[in-house]
Amino acid sequence: MQKLHRIEIKAGLNVISPIILFLLLLLLDIRFHLTIKFYFGLSLFTTIYIITYIWDVRYFLLIRKIVFSAPILVVKKEIAKLEKYKTKTTRMRYAFMPFAILGIFLMFAQKPIFNTESIVMLALIIIVFILSIYYTFKYSIYERFKILNKEIEEIEMLEK
Repeated sequence: MQKLHRIEIKAGLNVISPIILFLLLLLLDIRFHLTIKFYFGLSLFTTIYIITYIWDVRYFLLIRKIVFSAPILVVKKEIAKLEKYKTKTTRMRYAFMPFAILGIFLMFAQKPIFNTESIVMLALIIIVFILSIYYTFKYSIYERFKILNKEIEEIEMLEK
């Protein structure tokens, strides 16, 4: 039960994340250079941000649909479906993330992209991203996906 409340709070924070992002941009007083690079980066970032935001809203609504007065098997099945949805969206987020990072980099890059500092920064971003993908897919998502599919099948067998 506490785990579900934490999941619900986290999903609620993800739903209000645009407000947090907007306030952060206002507080930091970032100066943008309105160039073609900026607009291209902005379009990349906002497209991906909107897509992931829609997923976050759907996830929040799925959490809110769980009725705890229903039979335990039904609740457990709904939670397993919810976790499966979250796992799928996490995989898709990792697929889109390089484009979002590129968009952010293009928005904030004031110097030419291909200088020594930029190449080192890009290399570090790529290395961390690849390690994160490796860890998430190798250990987290694949195992969790197998467990969730098995749980859903067991619940469906118990319902029959």
